[in-house]
Amino acid sequence: MYDVIIIGGGIVGALIARELSFYNLSLLLLEKESDVAMGATKANSAIVHAGYDPIPDTLKAKTNVEGNKLYKNLCEELGVPFKRIGAFVLAFNEEELKILMELKERGIKNGVPELYILKREEILSREPNINKDVKYALFAPTSGITNPFLLTINAIENAIENGLSIKLNEEVIDIKKEESVYQVITDKNIYLTKYIINCAGINSDKIIKMLDPDYPFEITPRKGEYLVLDKKAKDFVKSTIFHVPTKKGKGVLITPTVEGNILIGPNAEEIQEKEDKSTTLEGLYEVKEKARKYCENIPFHLVINTFAGIRASSTHKDFFVEEIPEFKNILHIAGIDSPGITSAPSLAKMALNWLMEKEKITPKKNIKKTINKISFKDLSDEEKERLIKEDPRWGHIICRCEHVSEMEIISAIHSNLPATTLEAIRKRTRAGMGRCQGAFCGYHIMKILSEELNLPLTKITFKGNKSYMVKMENKARWKYVKRS
Repeated sequence: MYDVIIIGGGIVGALIARELSFYNLSLLLLEKESDVAMGATKANSAIVHAGYDPIPDTLKAKTNVEGNKLYKNLCEELGVPFKRIGAFVLAFNEEELKILMELKERGIKNGVPELYILKREEILSREPNINKDVKYALFAPTSGITNPFLLTINAIENAIENGLSIKLNEEVIDIKKEESVYQVITDKNIYLTKYIINCAGINSDKIIKMLDPDYPFEITPRKGEYLVLDKKAKDFVKSTIFHVPTKKGKGVLITPTVEGNILIGPNAEEIQEKEDKSTTLEGLYEVKEKARKYCENIPFHLVINTFAGIRASSTHKDFFVEEIPEFKNILHIAGIDSPGITSAPSLAKMALNWLMEKEKITPKKNIKKTINKISFKDLSDEEKERLIKEDPRWGHIICRCEHVSEMEIISAIHSNLPATTLEAIRKRTRAGMGRCQGAFCGYHIMKILSEELNLPLTKITFKGNKSYMVKMENKARWKYVKRS
C-alpha cells in the first residue's frame, strides 16, 4: 500500500512528487500517457508571470507571486534554464492606459515588486520593434521564461532518485473507498493508498466524477495556437510583449524562449474535444494578425513550427484546490490554467502542507535535491575533448541544428525516467527541435532508439500509443544510417 498516489505527470504533479519525496513516504505517480509532460505542460507560453494579472485574494494571485519567487532556486537545483527577461503590457490609447493602471494597482495588492508605467520613448528604446504607435506600457521586470517540460522531467527524475515510483501508460478508470483507504483502479492494476492527489489536468474533472458524478465542477478546455520562429530571429524582442488583457485571457504574446527562438501566440478557442491539439489556418492567421498590431516587421518567413496547447480552464473561476467533504484524504488540484506554470511550485508547497495537517511526516536523510546533466554544446572545447576521449559517441553529433550528441540521446534513453519515443528524446535533449525539425536527424534517432531498446524500427513511435513512424523497414535506406 502507498501513502500517497499522485494522478497526473504534468508540472504540478511532478513538483508535488518531488516535494513529497523529501519525506519518509511511499509514493506512486500514475500517468496515462507514454511520458510525463504530455498535456498543458508540453504546449504553453513557458512564461513565469510576475503576478499583476490575477484578481487579488485569489489562489491564482497568491500562488503566482509565490511561485515566481521560487523559480530561480528551483531551476538552479534541477539544472533547468530560467531567465528574468521582464514583460511589457502595451497600451495604444488613453482607455488602455486605464487598464494598465488597474493592472499595476492589482499587482501592488498581489505583492508584485517593481512595476513601472513607461512612456513611448523608453519603450521603443528598449524594444525597437514594437509598433511606433504605442503610447504606454506596464513593465514588470520580474517576469521570466523557462522550459516547463524539462522542469517536469528533471523534477520527476529527482523524485525517483529519492524513492518515487512511477507508472506510465496507466490510466485511472475508477476510485473506490475501502474503510480507511482508497482503491485506485487503473486499466492495468489496482493500488491501495491512504491519500490521493488529483493533478490530472484536463482530465481532473473525470477523477472528481469517479467519486461524485454530480459534483459541480467541469473542465472547459481552451485551445491556443502558436508559431515558433527560428533562432535567426532571436533578437527580435528581448522581453515578453503583451497587449492589454481581455476576458479570454492575456491574449497573443511575443516572447523569446530560453532556447533562443521567438514564440508567438496563443489565440483562445473554447473547444469540446479535450484532445484536439490541431492547428488551423484560421487560428494561425488570427495569431499573426493580432501580433502584427503591436510589433512591426515580424519575420514570419522564419517560422519553423506551429503547435497548439490545451488549457485546463474550468467552471470554477479560481484554481480549484479542495478536498470534497464526503471524500476525505483526496486533494484535488484542478482547473490549473494560466498562470499554472508559474504557480506550480507554490501549489506543490500547498499539497505538502495539506498532507502535514493530516499526518505527521518526517524528512528523509540524505536526500538529493539537484540534477546535473551534460549539455555537450555548452561545454568548453577542453571538456568536449575530454569526454570524446572517454567515449567517442560524445563527439558524434546527431542533431546538427541543436548540436546534440549521440551520447546525450543514449543517456536519456537509459535514465531513471527512460525516453522511449522520438518526442521524449526531443523534450529531454532538444534533438529534432531545431530549424529542420528532425528532417535530418529523425531517422538517426529512430535507429538509436531501436538499437538501445532492442525494438524493430516498426515499433518506434513518435509519442507512444500507436503513433508509429514507419510501417516497414526499407533496408536499402536504413543500411546507410550509421551511428558512428
